[in-house]
Amino acid sequence: MCQEVGEAMSLGDVLLTRDFNARTGINTDFIDYNQLADVLLVPQAIENTLPNDMLERQNRDIVTASWHHEFLDLYKIAGLFILNGRTPGNILGEYRCLSNKGFSTVDYFLTTSDQLEGVKRLEVNNDKKYSGHKDAHSDHRPLALNPLLV
Repeated sequence: MCQEVGEAMSLGDVLLTRDFNARTGINTDFIDYNQLADVLLVPQAIENTLPNDMLERQNRDIVTASWHHEFLDLYKIAGLFILNGRTPGNILGEYRCLSNKGFSTVDYFLTTSDQLEGVKRLEVNNDKKYSGHKDAHSDHRPLALNPLLV
C-alpha cells in the first residue's frame, strides 16, 4: 500500500477512499511539527502543513486495534488527513459498519491538507435499506463526499 500511495501522490492532489478495515479510534492522524520541535527542544525546521482552522477529528468508534497504528503512521508520513469526523455532515465520525459483531468505522476518505478546504460535506447515509438490517445488501453505510466546485 505504501508504494501505491507514493505513486498516487507523485501525480498531484490525492483523495483516497476505501474500506481500509482499520479501526483508528480517536488517535491523531497527523504529525504536529510545532509540538515535535518543542519536545526535541529544536527550532521548527519543517513547515507545518496543518490548516489553522482544521477541526480535531472525532470518531464514535473509539476502538483501536494494534495493527491500525501502522495504517495511521503510513498516512501521517504521507501527509494525508482523515476527513471522517472533521468534515461538515460527519463532524461526529458516524459509524459506517453495522454488523452482528457491533458498530465500527473502517471506511475512510483521506486527502492532503491542500484539499481539506475543498470538501463541502461528507455524509453517512443512514437509510436502513442500505445497511443495518437483515435485508440490506451490505453491513456498511454509504458515504457521500461533496466537493466544493471552484
